Amino acid sequence: MKNRTLGVALAGGAAIVLLAGCSATADGSPSGTGAASSLVSLVDSSAKIDVDTLTASLGAPTAPAGAKLCYVTRTLSNEFWGFERDGFESRAKELGVSYQTFDVTDESSITEQLDKAKSAMNQGCTALLASPISATGLDTVFQDALDQGIPAIVLNDAKSSVPGVVYVGPDATTIGATAADYIAGKLPNGGKVAMIEGDPGSSNAINRGDGFTAQLATHPNLQLVASQTASWDQTKAQEIATTMLTANPDIKAFYSQNDGMALGVQAAIAAKGLTGQVLLVGTDGIPQAKKQIADGGMTATVSERPTTEGATGVDVALWLLAGKSVPGWVDVPAFVIDSANVAQYPTGMP
Repeated sequence: MKNRTLGVALAGGAAIVLLAGCSATADGSPSGTGAASSLVSLVDSSAKIDVDTLTASLGAPTAPAGAKLCYVTRTLSNEFWGFERDGFESRAKELGVSYQTFDVTDESSITEQLDKAKSAMNQGCTALLASPISATGLDTVFQDALDQGIPAIVLNDAKSSVPGVVYVGPDATTIGATAADYIAGKLPNGGKVAMIEGDPGSSNAINRGDGFTAQLATHPNLQLVASQTASWDQTKAQEIATTMLTANPDIKAFYSQNDGMALGVQAAIAAKGLTGQVLLVGTDGIPQAKKQIADGGMTATVSERPTTEGATGVDVALWLLAGKSVPGWVDVPAFVIDSANVAQYPTGMP
């Protein structure tokens, strides 16, 4: 049923292409065979197009009869993934397509998420969307989906290297670099900086950290004096930040790789009586962080757009089912929210 649905769509939409010479390999030749080859040929793995440009080019998708979209997300106790889920489900409802969401209880359990992804593949999905905990943790499931003619789309975090898998989200390395440049702009005379890292197995943590440290090195008057993982945990982040401030009381700025941990850092800064004296830049743009920015407890956050990502993932799945060509990377850029523009984002996440 799944392969027949895709086959009809591919045949009917073969003439509808966005990207010239779409292919899954650098030399332009498709990889794989059968249904997987058909899907891979629709994804230009070398192309990166921003979401607004792509949407303007392809237009609103339609849901084929019998389509069901499955999204394997992370723990919904992290508010960010709740917004990603909301974007996915709201768009699916809007377009009248069946959907199902699978979430995990442990943010760091690659095994639990893999089990959920395998379960999703047994639920009649015609497209599989996921936010992997690790870059390769779901690759076997993605490949299995493609082999069955089922589109595979990653929403945020771990960009897969499996040919034919589409990534929808921002550049995590750029997010870290943006935070470094923002801090540099706020500290023209330089100073000591600390970083609170996410889970060491997370692509977001690795890439945000790499981007931050590399860009900070271009500002020689800034010194990274401490960097430690809090594994996305707010309480751990508060404890670590307290220790860092005790060892280095002249720290001028913190970069936290997500806003949940930043709230813990904010509490540590407040306990030391340093609110407003120590810069605090988070990542994600969750509502609690924006409230702290408005109240002066946080300096800024590099905000992502999870609701847009979730909705765009639905569109990409349906475009592929309709035989339309898409880029391997649909870019949904992040942006800085601070006191200058926080009032423009009073609720939710974009």
